[in-house]
Amino acid sequence: MSLKPYLDSLKKSDLIVEVEETVNLDKEITTYLQKYKEKTVLFKKIKEIPYPLVGNLLTSRKQLGKILNSNNYHQEFLYALQKPIEPEEIEENSTFENQKKGNFSELPIPKFFGNDGGKYLTSGIVFAKFPDSNIYNASIHRVMVIDNQRGAIRLVPRDLHHIYEENGKSGEDTPIAIAVGYHPVLGLAASSPLPITKSEMSVANAILKGKLNVTKTPKYNIVVPTDVEFILEGKIIKDKTYEEGPFVDITGTADHIRQQPIIEIERLYHRDNPIFQTILPSYEEHFILMGFPRETQIYNYVSKVIPKIHNVYLTPGGSGWLHAVVSVTPQKLGDAKNVALAAFAAHPSLKWCTIVNEDIDVHNPRAVEWATMTRAGDKDIIIIDNVRGSSLDPSRNAQDNTTIKVIIDATTKEDKGSIGYERLIPF
Repeated sequence: MSLKPYLDSLKKSDLIVEVEETVNLDKEITTYLQKYKEKTVLFKKIKEIPYPLVGNLLTSRKQLGKILNSNNYHQEFLYALQKPIEPEEIEENSTFENQKKGNFSELPIPKFFGNDGGKYLTSGIVFAKFPDSNIYNASIHRVMVIDNQRGAIRLVPRDLHHIYEENGKSGEDTPIAIAVGYHPVLGLAASSPLPITKSEMSVANAILKGKLNVTKTPKYNIVVPTDVEFILEGKIIKDKTYEEGPFVDITGTADHIRQQPIIEIERLYHRDNPIFQTILPSYEEHFILMGFPRETQIYNYVSKVIPKIHNVYLTPGGSGWLHAVVSVTPQKLGDAKNVALAAFAAHPSLKWCTIVNEDIDVHNPRAVEWATMTRAGDKDIIIIDNVRGSSLDPSRNAQDNTTIKVIIDATTKEDKGSIGYERLIPF
C-alpha cells in the first residue's frame, strides 16, 4: 500500500487537514503541525517549491489502529516481528517514472525551529546493503541540508553506522537510497530494533498482508520498496564530515553539534504528482515512530514474566522514550518489580517505569498519577543509581552516560486488603 490511498482513508475518517494557502518552509510548517498535532496536515502549496508536503502522518493511537488494522496494537506488531514475510521483488516501479539530478533546494524540506542548524530532512528511510552480503538495512535518519547536493547525516552507532564504517575500512563510500513519501507502516518497521538477519521491509510486508513489493534503484541496485513517492539515490562519503546541528531532538531540547558524515545526492526519482513528507521533531509522530516499537518490545519481555499484561505506554511527558507505564494483573507480591526489570531489559534507554493495575488507563495521566499517589507506599519506589541510560536524556552524566532508573509500584497490594484501593468515582 502506498501513501495516497492512506491519505484517502484519513479523509474518510476526518483525520486530515488540507492547507490551501501558500506556506513558507522557514518555521511556518511547524506552526500548522503543532496546531493540528492529532491530525495529518497536507500542505498543497509551498513557496517556491513545486511539490506539496504532508506531515503528522502518524500522530495518534487512532491512526495507529488504522494502519495496523487492529486495536490490539502491540500484539499485531509483535506478530509481524515474529513472523515476517519477505516482499516480492519486481522490475516495474512507478517511483522511477520521473528522474533528474538530485537537488535538495527543489524539495520542501523545512527549518522547524529558530535554533536549528538548518533545514532538516527528518522522514527519510535510508536503505543500504551490509558489505559482502545480500542483507539490506532500512532506518530513519535526520539529514541537515548543506547545499543543493550535500547533507550531514546523523549516524548513531547502529546498523547503518556499522555499514558505513565497514565500507570505510575498505576505502569505499556507502551507496544509499532514501525513500520519502511512504505508507506509515514502513516508517514503523524502519524504526524497529531488529537483528541484522531480519529485514525491516519483511516486517512491514507482514503488517500489510503480503502487499508490499520491492525493486532495485537504477544506479546502485539498492533494494527499496515500490510505490513510494520519492527516492533519492547517492552515497555516504567515506572520509568527509560536517558540523551537524543544533537540532531539537525527541526531548524538546537541543542535541549537540557533532561532526557527522556527508551524503551526496546524485539522482532524484519520483512518481507523477508526488507528495513529499516530513516528521515534526519532538511531537506525537516522533514519539510513536521511536517509542511504539519499544513499547512492543517491553510488552513481549513483560509477557514472559507475568501471565496478564494489558498495555504499555511510553508517555508524551517522557518524550515517548524515557517513561513507561505498564498495566498488569499481579499474581503475587514482587511481580510489579519484576515487570519493571523486564521493561528496563527490553528498552535500555528507559529511565522511569510505573506499574499499574488493569483498572488504570495507561493513556490517562490523571489516572496514572492517582494510582501513584494512592497505591505506592514507602517500599514501592525504588531508585537504582549509576546505571547506563539514554544519550537523549539531558540529565544524564554526560561523561559516562550514567543516570538513575526509577521503579514505581503503583499496584494494589494483597497484604493490605482492598480497602482504600478501589476507585469509586470516574476520572
